[in-house]
Amino acid sequence: MHEVSFLLLFGVATLVLFVSGYLAKLLRIPNILLFILSGLAFGSIIHEADIIEKFSELGIVLLFFYLGLEFNFQRALETGKKIWSVGLLDLFFNFFLIFLIAYFIFGFNFFISLLAGGVAYASSSAITTKIIIDNHRIANPETELILGLMVFEDIVAPVLLAILSAFSNGGSLSAVQILAIFLKIFAVFIGVWIISLFLKDKFSRFIDSFIEDDIFILFGFGIVVLAAGFTQYIGLSEALGAFLVGVLLAEAGKEEAIEKALFSIKDLAVAIFFMFFGASITFSSSIKPEYIFALILIVILSIIGKFLTGFLGGLLNGFSKRLSISIGLSIINRGEFSIVMARFATPDIMPLVGIYVLIMAFIGIITAQLAPAISKFIIPKKRKKVQKPDYL
Repeated sequence: MHEVSFLLLFGVATLVLFVSGYLAKLLRIPNILLFILSGLAFGSIIHEADIIEKFSELGIVLLFFYLGLEFNFQRALETGKKIWSVGLLDLFFNFFLIFLIAYFIFGFNFFISLLAGGVAYASSSAITTKIIIDNHRIANPETELILGLMVFEDIVAPVLLAILSAFSNGGSLSAVQILAIFLKIFAVFIGVWIISLFLKDKFSRFIDSFIEDDIFILFGFGIVVLAAGFTQYIGLSEALGAFLVGVLLAEAGKEEAIEKALFSIKDLAVAIFFMFFGASITFSSSIKPEYIFALILIVILSIIGKFLTGFLGGLLNGFSKRLSISIGLSIINRGEFSIVMARFATPDIMPLVGIYVLIMAFIGIITAQLAPAISKFIIPKKRKKVQKPDYL
């Protein structure tokens, strides 16, 4: 049988993504959904070339790198101070509660329970932001809280991913090994902070010396992939290394130049990553019944958990009940973070994770689109009574 060339497969995959993105634009929905669905439709073709799958892994690295570019250590601290109460509610309802139910009620092992919590934790920044912009809600008073929570999750997600990566090797871990995982994460953060504290000015001048040259993209791409490879080598997630390099470059004030240099590569790699996630979803009748029941319950808890996070968070920040309902309905969706976490799922669980992401993305898009209307329906505005004139 004649082997299909890599270039032909890569061309087909890229054009399928183009059509998917164009349809998403016409339908005014986040393109993540159609990228995943295109993977479902063309999965057998895509998996013919392993090199395309390897390229899709760069999507994870560049996705978290771009997240890191949005921060510096000062902004991260300021965000934490403003949003910490809502962030802790979010962690409790959407990570710890899911983990505890999976571990104690369903009896799943520690890693699967940890994975369930990780997959269910973060809302999709891409979906939430797109809906807010498309519906002209960026100036709404509650939008700052919603985006602040997205920022909080963006900071926590790489840490959760690093923990999942460290536990993914299987087997039981001793208390010493668990402590070693957290110490490695702490050491990496401190190392980047020290480099930023003492070398960011020199780093900035070094970049300035060739920022206008064509070879600048080689430096930017190389340092990101190198950092991702290093954290992967020490047993943590590659996403953590990429995220922290983004933070380091943001500290040096060079985030805009790096963003421009790697923008096209990032968009292509991320799109292919979502397509490969869709391709990895295979439906089978041999799925264990307890997994299906767990999926249904986790979907319900995920909807309730995010809604409570937004609703209670809104009330804690002084918003009205109506606006708090709107906040809760706007953050139900799940997307890219759940997909990245799902990379550590075993083959028998991966289809369920895929179904979970699709369900939560669709439900979350609907609730976010209709959030203002639903909140007004539940708590309508009080009509002002017209006073009758005294002479009537």
